[in-house]
Amino acid sequence: MRIVVAQNMFHLPAHGGANKANRILSEELAARGHECHVVAPLTGALRGSDVPALEEYLAQHGVTDIRPENGVLTYRFAGVHGHAVIEPSHLARAVRRTIADVEPDRVVVPSDDPGGMVLAAALAAAPGRVVYIAYTIQQLPFGPAAFYPSEAGTRLLRRTAGIVSISRAIQDYLMDGASLPSALIHPSVYAPIPSAVAGDGAFVTMVNPCAYKGIDIFLPLAASLSGVPFLAVPTWGATAEDRTALASRPNITVLPPADDIDDVLRRTKVLVMPSLWDETFGFTCIDAMLRGIPVVASGVAGLVEAKLGVPYLLPVRRIEAYDVHADPARPVPSIPPQDIGPWTAAVRRLLDDPQHYADIAARSRSAALAFVESLDAGALERFLSELSIAGQQQVTHG
Repeated sequence: MRIVVAQNMFHLPAHGGANKANRILSEELAARGHECHVVAPLTGALRGSDVPALEEYLAQHGVTDIRPENGVLTYRFAGVHGHAVIEPSHLARAVRRTIADVEPDRVVVPSDDPGGMVLAAALAAAPGRVVYIAYTIQQLPFGPAAFYPSEAGTRLLRRTAGIVSISRAIQDYLMDGASLPSALIHPSVYAPIPSAVAGDGAFVTMVNPCAYKGIDIFLPLAASLSGVPFLAVPTWGATAEDRTALASRPNITVLPPADDIDDVLRRTKVLVMPSLWDETFGFTCIDAMLRGIPVVASGVAGLVEAKLGVPYLLPVRRIEAYDVHADPARPVPSIPPQDIGPWTAAVRRLLDDPQHYADIAARSRSAALAFVESLDAGALERFLSELSIAGQQQVTHG
């Protein structure tokens, strides 16, 4: 098959869960012999840079065959044909042009696409061939968690040839909110299986500390355990205010995001995931558990799935309102007061009770290994290839 992945999120670097999963899925399709193209905006860190600087940055990330052409840097990475759009306002045009040039059998569009700009462009250019991957509940155009509710956006979803859900949480949300069936395919994004490293790290770690993900629990937790070293890895969600607050705490070390999650997890004793919004899943949760690292997470939506029945899932007061007008690009959440008592108690017990820590570490690794071994790396390929026959069905592919 010839496949175009048209996305309104960065291809490189891939620090967010959806970015990383989509990148790996594209590479898996290419490794299986399909011609795979990814059209994506150029990373925001380089916006405004001259072309030589952009080429140098991509080359440092292992990219080859870099060529500037009509406002797009084309390249090769891990068998995938990349098309990095330098000017974000030209993304939809680049999607249409790439589809016209490649004449793909399938066009894959991930959900992180505010306003459905890329989805609309893909549907116009490749009617009957567009598959939507639902990664983020808040980016769906309907339901109580939607950042950008839109009847027009929901109509776009109904025009797709098929929808893939990456968790039961978002599959249920699609069905309950808009009667949209989807195939449940857990992305197989955890290879190679790591060795257990439980106990090797020193830090209580949080990835992407921000309002959505629970920085309002993480900061007071660090304050309540002032003698414990904490590690914060800010990524897409952290604001300038978040970064300042993290840097001001004497027992919090701030680490830049890493392409290799091992760079973070080898330093980690306990991972905390105190999300206050509806998490679609928790790739980092599985990553940590595979390494035998206990995870203390909030009991919300897809995190309940990702914890695989292993303690700890803790109560939080979820975000129930967002102010889109304050920041259309990043809606500002209204954060309810939180009780950090259960978080302090759970982390303290893991740190102070070696036997309990070892038990949770072993159970975490065992559950995660069983989950990963159950995944079907060829599920998305089959879904795409069989779509014209099977149509849009609510099925499970592991």
